[in-house]
Amino acid sequence: MTVAENKDCSRDMVIRVSPGRNSLTVEEQKPGGIVAYKKISPLDFYFAINGSYLNDEMLSSGFLPDNCLHISMDRKEKIFTIWNPELRADVMYQDIEYLNFPIPRLVFGIRMLDNGKVAECSMGVVADEKPTPETPMFYYPFSNVHPNNKVCTGNNVLPRYKKQTQLRNFPRFLLGLPDNDDMYDSEKNKLHLSHGKLLEHLKDKEPAYYYSDILVPNGKTLQDFINRR
Repeated sequence: MTVAENKDCSRDMVIRVSPGRNSLTVEEQKPGGIVAYKKISPLDFYFAINGSYLNDEMLSSGFLPDNCLHISMDRKEKIFTIWNPELRADVMYQDIEYLNFPIPRLVFGIRMLDNGKVAECSMGVVADEKPTPETPMFYYPFSNVHPNNKVCTGNNVLPRYKKQTQLRNFPRFLLGLPDNDDMYDSEKNKLHLSHGKLLEHLKDKEPAYYYSDILVPNGKTLQDFINRR
């Protein structure tokens, strides 16, 4: 059996990139001062690198919270996308509390650190349908949500959960935080009402009313929300 050349990887190999010719040239120094050249395609190079990488290590998601649509994770953090089945919540605007207030169908993006601390959250409005990647989204009609869907929680401390399944409680926690007029935009509701007037207008309505008379499409999909686009 012939012993493979450079089996111990003691000799250097140089890869020269030629963008204009869409090729790669591999240069190898051999014993006796001989230099060998071989041209390969970028695709061959990709398959060579990809095929040489073997990793049997797997990350476990653990038991997921209710209505979790998607999770991205590494060893330091997990990012959950959770669909909220509830269409009513207790909300507070300035010093006014609205109990059992109607809300549209919401999704939440939650970044949780490995110690269970919620570090960041996002919120968006989706169509009232079974969620799919193509589900349309709408502008959030109230306040404290940035254009990229990240929620401004002010001085409120985000919770730490001993079990990630407890994230099912996070939507109720977030919606119950005191609200104000920060980042409110009347153009994000069809009636162009002020924040206070919009809440008063909606307090006796059914959740379906959002979809017929209030919400403005933003041209995004649920997959865009998951991808943070």
